[in-house]
Amino acid sequence: MSARCVDCLNEAIERCEVTGVPLCAEHLWYADDGRRVSERVARQLLSQGKAVHAPKIYLDQLGHAAVLPRLPTAPPPHITRQRNGNDIIALLACITGVFSIATCFGIGIAICAPPLPLVPLLLGSIGLAGARNATKPDQARLFSWIGIIGGAGFVVLVLLAVIGSVAFGTTTLIPMAPIPRPTPTPLAGP
Repeated sequence: MSARCVDCLNEAIERCEVTGVPLCAEHLWYADDGRRVSERVARQLLSQGKAVHAPKIYLDQLGHAAVLPRLPTAPPPHITRQRNGNDIIALLACITGVFSIATCFGIGIAICAPPLPLVPLLLGSIGLAGARNATKPDQARLFSWIGIIGGAGFVVLVLLAVIGSVAFGTTTLIPMAPIPRPTPTPLAGP
């Protein structure tokens, strides 16, 4: 029959002759008139005063010969990559860290936004804290450190650029007040 019983996971051997639902030997009741019925129909017949035999009576008589057949279960799905949130956070930290360093060297300088270095620093620290629960802890730690170094490297390079421009600017700025230029003064005449 290769259908599952409506009440359990066993393979159905018969159908209820009243409702047509598939039933295994453990859930197949027998009416006095010879019909095979489900438990729900058996209760209805009992309430009408008709005799019904429980499945346990026949299973006990059969003993060990009444092994209930089970349908094969589906194999578990084949998962090629298992990742959890900690792996993903570490990977995002690595990607944003590399991206922040890349913006310092002219790749996408237009999108060099102030919170950009904070993202890999934050994701890297979260990924580093959760690396022990990752699927691949060593890889998660490495990616988290790359993110932290990328975010910190961005901050350091930007600070060096600001300090360099301020230092260069103070020595070469045009002063606000004009500087008097030495002009040759005419010699006093006779």
